Amino acid sequence: MALSQEQRSGLWQAKLRSIARDHFGRDGGVGYAVPWGAAIETDGAWTASLEVAPERSFGQALVLAARHNATSLDLVVEENPGAVARRASLFKPSPSVWRIQGKTLTPAEPEITAPIEPADLEPHIQALLTLDDVDIIVEHGAIIGECLGLEVARVTGAGAEQRLDVGVGAYDQGAFAVINPGMTPVESLAEVVTQVLTHRRSDALTHPINRLVRERWVRCVLLADPAAVGLTHLEIVEPMQQRSGIKDIAAASALGKTATGELVLVACTVGIDLDAVPAAVDLAERHQTDRILMVMPDRDRHAVVQAVAARSRRPIGFATAPEPWPS
Repeated sequence: MALSQEQRSGLWQAKLRSIARDHFGRDGGVGYAVPWGAAIETDGAWTASLEVAPERSFGQALVLAARHNATSLDLVVEENPGAVARRASLFKPSPSVWRIQGKTLTPAEPEITAPIEPADLEPHIQALLTLDDVDIIVEHGAIIGECLGLEVARVTGAGAEQRLDVGVGAYDQGAFAVINPGMTPVESLAEVVTQVLTHRRSDALTHPINRLVRERWVRCVLLADPAAVGLTHLEIVEPMQQRSGIKDIAAASALGKTATGELVLVACTVGIDLDAVPAAVDLAERHQTDRILMVMPDRDRHAVVQAVAARSRRPIGFATAPEPWPS
């Protein structure tokens, strides 16, 4: 029988109390229920375990500690501790990250993940993606066609077996092929792009198509007009973590330069995403940028987001995002 969320939280809290007592000498303390693991505050010192999506949970742990003016923060991580340690090292003061194996805790060392190289794009597939309003995006080895930031096609396979799956996201790509068996790839892609352009406009009615991945829509707008954020040009860069689908929330980033040659990472986000700043800082370190520009609607520039940004070792500024969707 699967455990309920309440049961899992109870187990995580009990495990963390044991760790806090045996490894850090922190007995008692106040426990906090969090959806990503467990957290305990003992006289200003915080101990937290990142049990769910540790890299994304890191930002939430930072916010929790900042809200309570923590004097220290120890993070206990079983899955991907090296990635969490890498992110932690980019903030000041840096949280301590511990790798747990069984009952043994050891300091986690930052680990760098190498980008995944995509398969070569076959000429006939590339020709299909040259349709107006379609941008070719490469992320973690995947080759994707996007229209105004929304996935409308994905390349699968390699060599003679390479093909283009058309549709909005993976589920729609499978369904579209079954429903429209007689359409050529060119006709299919043109049809999907037309649907996306119809709904992804400021004067359109509210529709799922204009609510999805708005952060990537913002990035698309800025790619066409980098001067809007004070840059001479912009080019897309893949995120540090792979998205599992079009419903995943993740900052959409690009690298740009100023007229003076300053290298800037632009990270677009919509809604309050507590992972956006840590993800941007992580990506900026990979590309060794001079600074980071977080682009978001003014209403999303929450105090907790700014508090996390203030702890970054790399300078972070904010800019107001365009909002090309229906109001």
